[in-house]
Amino acid sequence: MTGVSVADLSLAVIALAFAAAVIALVPALLQIRRTAMRAEAVLASVDGALPSLVRDLEGLIQQLNRTTDTVASLAASVERLEKLSTSAVRRVDGVLDSIGHAARDVVLPSLASVAGLVSVVREGMEWVRPRRDRRRDGE
Repeated sequence: MTGVSVADLSLAVIALAFAAAVIALVPALLQIRRTAMRAEAVLASVDGALPSLVRDLEGLIQQLNRTTDTVASLAASVERLEKLSTSAVRRVDGVLDSIGHAARDVVLPSLASVAGLVSVVREGMEWVRPRRDRRRDGE
């Protein structure tokens, strides 16, 4: 039997295909190995930098918390000032209303009375003066 059987030929083709696949896989496996080494280096770098980044982030969060507390305190102060200014405006309005009422109810009638008194005195003087002038003229 000198002939090659179909089974032998099939086994040879399978062996050649397997060898070609292994040869083709070697560069891919080498690339995967290089990629894994780079990933390991990156992870080591991140692992080295991560604690300091976490500390910086915690410090930033604390600073933001203090800033938030300060802003909240300022907002409360502004609210108190707003209430005080509103109260002051109401009081000033009340005082101005009281002054207006006093002017209308007390000062204006008093001024009218004074004006009337002055008018009466002037008329009285006019009435007395002509008589006095007549006496002088008649004497």
